[in-house]
Amino acid sequence: MITLNTQGIKEVLHKQITKFFEAEPVMLELTQDIQNNDAEAGQTLHFSNPHYWVKVMDCSFESYVRPVILCEVIYFLKKEYMDAEVEVNVDIDLSAPADERITISATVSFNDQVDLERTELNNLIDLALQLKDKEWFEELSSRYNAISA
Repeated sequence: MITLNTQGIKEVLHKQITKFFEAEPVMLELTQDIQNNDAEAGQTLHFSNPHYWVKVMDCSFESYVRPVILCEVIYFLKKEYMDAEVEVNVDIDLSAPADERITISATVSFNDQVDLERTELNNLIDLALQLKDKEWFEELSSRYNAISA
């Protein structure tokens, strides 16, 4: 699992936006627009993947500025981390100073657990024995025993 903070997300987005739009962004900054008219001062707003429509950033190019919404952030992170599950969280603390009001983070997880059949596990156990890899042998043996049970 990979955890990205605001800076890490901006780096991935900068790279992916450059590829996608074939133009390098001059600046990527978190938006100060409040997306909820019912928000009160001192309140903290939280948005995640289901809130795909929320504007989270402004992307400045040489001649124009375009909004970046949450679904685009998710899309570009998935382009960077193929076959991964991406969970993005945006928090807006209305009581914080303007430059610290909004934070964005992401968790990227991979389904790297492979289901192996008994014969495949047997072959890998033999390989672990040949390589004298005790830790791998024990891991494979416990998986084999779990299937046999």
